[in-house]
Amino acid sequence: MITTTIAASKEWEVIFSEGKNWRIGIYRPKFAASAEITELEQHTCPESFLLLQGNLVMLYRDAEGRLHEKALKPMELVTFTEPHAGFSPDGSGVAFVVENATFDTIYTDVASGSETRRVSVS
Repeated sequence: MITTTIAASKEWEVIFSEGKNWRIGIYRPKFAASAEITELEQHTCPESFLLLQGNLVMLYRDAEGRLHEKALKPMELVTFTEPHAGFSPDGSGVAFVVENATFDTIYTDVASGSETRRVSVS
């Protein structure tokens, strides 16, 4: 058994990784409003969010290029394959995240949708 204390003091912290297939982390958005977000991220794998506490909203771009907001709700697992980023209007939002252990992240400009950079995680 492995026990991990969750501080949720960083924007992103991997709290467990089995090394080959998946990892879990804690996400606490640094932004308080969607207007502060300049980039969206999209992994080459699905990324699932489960709200642990507070108020957390995900900004995402649909297949037609339109931006939407999805407020996370307790006990509702939300999985993104779309470009996305989060914000917490009152700073209280914390989510449990499950994702692959290896993937690429494509960052895009929130206004234009143009790719700004790529990062590989392995």
